[in-house]
Amino acid sequence: MASAFEKLTKILALEKEQGYRNRAVIGGLEKFAYLWHEEARQEARGMEGSRLVEEIVALLQSYPTLEDRRARGRVVEEILNKLGQKPKKVEEPPEKEAAVKPKEELPRPRLGLDSPVTALVRIGPGHAERFKRLGVETIRDLLYLFPRRYNDFSALKTINQLRYGDEVTIIGTVWQTKARETHKGGVIVTSIISDGTGTIQATWFNQPYLANRLPAGRRIVFSGKVDEYLGRLVFQSPEWEPLEKELIHTARLVPVYPLTQGLSARWLRRLMKRTVDYWSKRLPDHLPARLREKANLVDLETAIGQIHFPEDQESLQRARRRLSFDEFFLIQLGVQRQRHFWRSNPGRPLTIDQELLSSFLQSLPFTLTSAQQRALREIVNDLRQPQPMSRLLQGDVGSGKTVVAAAAMLLTVANGCQAVMMAPTEILAEQHYKTVTELLTNLQSEIENRKSKIAIRLLIGSLTPLEKEQIHQEAAAGDVDILIGTHTLIQEGVEFENLGLAVIDEQHRFGVAQRAALREKGIAE
Repeated sequence: MASAFEKLTKILALEKEQGYRNRAVIGGLEKFAYLWHEEARQEARGMEGSRLVEEIVALLQSYPTLEDRRARGRVVEEILNKLGQKPKKVEEPPEKEAAVKPKEELPRPRLGLDSPVTALVRIGPGHAERFKRLGVETIRDLLYLFPRRYNDFSALKTINQLRYGDEVTIIGTVWQTKARETHKGGVIVTSIISDGTGTIQATWFNQPYLANRLPAGRRIVFSGKVDEYLGRLVFQSPEWEPLEKELIHTARLVPVYPLTQGLSARWLRRLMKRTVDYWSKRLPDHLPARLREKANLVDLETAIGQIHFPEDQESLQRARRRLSFDEFFLIQLGVQRQRHFWRSNPGRPLTIDQELLSSFLQSLPFTLTSAQQRALREIVNDLRQPQPMSRLLQGDVGSGKTVVAAAAMLLTVANGCQAVMMAPTEILAEQHYKTVTELLTNLQSEIENRKSKIAIRLLIGSLTPLEKEQIHQEAAAGDVDILIGTHTLIQEGVEFENLGLAVIDEQHRFGVAQRAALREKGIAE
């Protein structure tokens, strides 16, 4: 008599011949999986490979959810490959070797939050590949795979209270369940359910195993949207669970996770429940209790548990608030770490010529606002320090940011260093060139030991190659004091003799690498 594994191999071969139409067995592979599971487990008892059986069953159950025949073909090939590893009987050692001491087994690696998802029960390599498409590779990643939305099935109603379009939960008893095949080879399962106030029909498509799982007399909870068929209220493919179980698919805020081909919503929800219940307790909380209390934040275990399976809307909002705080907190830590790393590099402190600065401010046709004066004071203080400056100058259009930047560039040039200003477009670069030239051209006499005018140049993409080359040479030789341009400033060939200050206009329009490329052209002594 053929074993369960041999039967499955023949059925899969037939499925392959028929073009992956899920007709190799009556009811489809998912129904066959329900029956094959028990038989295969019996054969696997006392043998290696019980985990292999579970992996194959999971693949068979996901098979009808795949609409693409190529995807079905890949699943069939994966199962056939696994069947090539079917369990073999463990042979008893010969009696003469019974006294031989077995080799000491290596200790199993201890599971942790950073263990791969395959360490979880019933998660094989196939599932791991599908999870990888969602950015999930470890148990920790799985805990942070948050629902993208929630179905609110927390509203309980009786059948006589139902209205078309309601999203509700019903507790009732199955009166009868029938399964019938369609002319296209599909299966429709219908159940009549009563709660004492009335009856309603629920219908499921291509889930033939439900005929056995919803027998008459079983008490169930089911949730979904009330539909209408031939003038009667019905449920189409509602979620359901036995009444005696802890409810995760019905009668609550039900999480809806991002999915990928081969992962079903119901299967993933069950997995998430098991994972969250066990592993959320093992997440270290990086916020001390005192800080959580001060900020009115829940602990991390509660936040993870409630973001996945919230008890109510208030619990969900509290979980979101805690996890949002964590996200911003970690971003801020990263920014501070980067700032510390940057300021740990040596820089050149500049000597501030207060008379020159006063002359510049007096030459302006207007008086700086209090906000401009405060920003300039902070920048001047940074220029005095032996650490590099990294400062964001923020203000509305026309608020005078360019004037403050020009003052800083003037003080840099007075120390014998060069300054550069990078703008995202040629129009902006030309505007800055004109403004800075007008502000600084007449101040060279105020700079001690300076005989020539402040050399200000414009480097943009529309210049001729000869003009660009001339500016490159002047910048490298130190003959350019202030160079203003676009992203051409960070291209290969642009070098400075003694760059002391870089100003980036609308810095959010440049990438991190582009800003770093300009910064690296500066001095670092």
